[in-house]
Formats: sequence, C-alpha cells, structure tokens
Amino acid sequence: MAKAAIFAALLHAPTQRRRSADRTVLAFMAVTIAGLAAATGIALALAAAKPKPPPNVLHYQIGNTALTAPREWLRAPIAHAGRIERLELIIDWPRNLAVPQEDNAANSRLLDRSVLISVGAADPLSAPIERLNRVYSRFIDAKAEPGPAGLIAYSFKAGSRYDNERLLVTSEGFTTTNGEAFFARCPQKAGTQKNSPTDLCTTTLHIGMLDAVVRFSPSRLSEWPHLADGVTRIVSTLIHGQTRLPQ
Repeated sequence: MAKAAIFAALLHAPTQRRRSADRTVLAFMAVTIAGLAAATGIALALAAAKPKPPPNVLHYQIGNTALTAPREWLRAPIAHAGRIERLELIIDWPRNLAVPQEDNAANSRLLDRSVLISVGAADPLSAPIERLNRVYSRFIDAKAEPGPAGLIAYSFKAGSRYDNERLLVTSEGFTTTNGEAFFARCPQKAGTQKNSPTDLCTTTLHIGMLDAVVRFSPSRLSEWPHLADGVTRIVSTLIHGQTRLPQ
C-alpha cells in the first residue's frame, strides 16, 4: 500500500506542475494582449488627431536684420525659419487681400494689382542710386520723353542687355521718403502673355540694411510715390515685427 501511494504521488506531481505552468503562460499572454490593445488604441487616437497648424507668422534673419513675416505674404514658402539669404513676398496691396499660393492662374491674374518684393542684404558696393548712375546710364539713348506722374522715360539702346525695356526716372525734386531718386525698368511693350512676370516693372529700394527688389504692373507707374513709400513701410513693418499693411 505504501509503495502504491508513493507511486500515485509521483504519477500526479508532473501534471500539477504543468497545470501551474500553463496558468502562468496564460496570464502572461493576457497581459501582453491587453498591452498591445492599449498601444493600438493610443496609436489610433494619435492618427485621428488633427495635425498642429503651421504658425501664421515666421521669423527670419537676413544679415544682421531680424524680420517677422506673415505666412500669407510669402511667395515661396520657406520650410524653416531662421537665417536666410532672400525673402520672397507677394502682397496684394493696397487692397490687403491674401493671394492663394496654390492657384497659379489666380496669381497670374492678380499680378496687375500685386507687388512682388524680394528682400535681401544691402550691397555696400552697389547702392541702387549707384546702379542707376554707373550701369543704366551707359545703355540709354540721350533722347527723353515725358512719363507718368513726373517721371522721365528713356529707351535703352538696341542690342544692349536691357533691349526692349525703358528706364523711367524721377525729374529733379522727385525723391522717395529716403531721399533717393526713384527709377524703374519697364517693358517697352506688353508681352504675349498678359500679366506674366516679364511684363512687370522692376525697381530697387534701399531700406535700412536691406535692399528690396520690387516688381509691379506698369499701370501703377502713375502712383509711384505712393508705391515706393508703401513698400518702404511694408518692409519696415517686417523689421519691427509688425504684420499690418500700410494704407
């Protein structure tokens, strides 16, 4: 009898250990499954959450000048803020309407009332007025014609780098708020594609430690004093961290 009892005990002992081990494995699997379910729920919740909207105002630095620019003014959005070489803007001014950047056709139609501004560090060796005296004056014909709003128009010599353009400069006594003479290069004739960038006038304004290359419709030449002063104030608002367009 004693041997039978001992044999029975030895026979049943492995079964009990197996059952205990099975319960441990099942418990571990249950905890693991619960953890995976919780992680999946968190992942789904994060995927369903809306992405954080981009900031409406971006901060840049050109040379030693810090600027704050509204995102809607950026012509070529820059992915990161910080130090840059140039800041490209398109502003529908003075109407103060945002330009839809993803619609190229709409942008083209708005060029007649928009101002394109490319802001970069000022070149100490080539101020805008020096460019007028040293470069443009070498290629213009001596004959002058009256232009809009007191401007004087000169044609560039045929075969020069500015062929098919004309130069408009202020007569004596007409200057910008910075005391510099205003000048602009404009197309002699409108191109085949209306309101294309090649049909725009170009001027350069010296503002603080920056130069602003401005492109605008020739139809706005008659308001050049308001245009030059307005662009100067627009760039000044960027320098001083303001985002409101001048009237």
